[in-house]
Amino acid sequence: MIFFNLFRAPKPKVKVDGKPFLKQVGMIVLSTTISLSLTLGVLQLLEMQAKKKDRRLSAMMVMSNIESFARTLELRAEKMAPTDSMAAWLLSMPIEDLELMPEKELAALVDRATTVATLNHDRSAENVFTNNIETWKNVGNVSFIDQVGSCFSAINGVEEQFNDWAKGVSEALHDVSINPDKYEGSNRTLKCLHSDKVRASMAAMHNRRCWLKYAAAVLRYHNRSNMRSIDITEQEVMDYTDNRENNDYDVGEPPVVFDYYTDPISLDSLTTMRAYTERVEELKAAKQ
Repeated sequence: MIFFNLFRAPKPKVKVDGKPFLKQVGMIVLSTTISLSLTLGVLQLLEMQAKKKDRRLSAMMVMSNIESFARTLELRAEKMAPTDSMAAWLLSMPIEDLELMPEKELAALVDRATTVATLNHDRSAENVFTNNIETWKNVGNVSFIDQVGSCFSAINGVEEQFNDWAKGVSEALHDVSINPDKYEGSNRTLKCLHSDKVRASMAAMHNRRCWLKYAAAVLRYHNRSNMRSIDITEQEVMDYTDNRENNDYDVGEPPVVFDYYTDPISLDSLTTMRAYTERVEELKAAKQ
């Protein structure tokens, strides 16, 4: 037995203390948890800031679109001022007195007094706001959404009513052209002045012009409510709109149709037709 024990390998006596190891593992787990929590917190914070920025930008674009349309109405009313004056003057004059004017000069006045361009506003911001549910969710302000929806409805209503009236003016003039026998006067211009519908259109010019300015003021009034509900100042919206409009490519003033009809006949055209003129003279001489 003693001999057997001499050849048996002695067992090493190792003392394992688990506390330092477990403490080290716990510290690693804790630091990892804290690191993950901080990372997630930072990501959530960045996401919230991004959503807030997007929400503010979406609201700014919408309110800027409303402000732009109000400016369009004011600009249109300003450009209608000469038309309004011409229409009022023509209606105040007896037709028999107007008959004394040169036909071309009177025709130019009547054309200017009855020319009405239609309204067309940029619907891009409206389409994004009304058709994208994500934009609604991002804004997250029911009051703002309702108010903006009302503003867009008003914009479409103003545009539709004005364009219907402009269409009526065009139809009244067209009726004179296709049914000249229905109206008094020796030429189309005088016939227009005898048309009750054309005269009514010219008489409405002043009211329509004033109505455009009123509609612009109403839109701005409701847009200020939009600004308060979303906590954006009026000055911010004005500055944003100014910058957006100033960054647009300057295409200059729109062409005026009357400028193109007053150009003189080119000398080249007269030279080209000289042979025909000589031929007519020969025919006249032969007839004599």
